[in-house]
Amino acid sequence: MTEFDPIRALREEIAGLADVHKVIATNARQSEAKLAEAEAEHNALVKLDAFMKGLLEEQRAKLQAMENDTGK
Repeated sequence: MTEFDPIRALREEIAGLADVHKVIATNARQSEAKLAEAEAEHNALVKLDAFMKGLLEEQRAKLQAMENDTGK
């Protein structure tokens, strides 16, 4: 049986922790990229929503004006 080597054990623990750190850092970067993509998509949807709301209001006003003109 080999004797316990605390230095070797600590090096192995550090290597394992470094591997876990790499996975966490990679996931954090991927998460950040997804967040930026989601934010960009959200901003585009908010702009489209505002555009469509304005367009609907214009068309409704146009329809009301046409209906008022034909009702005279």
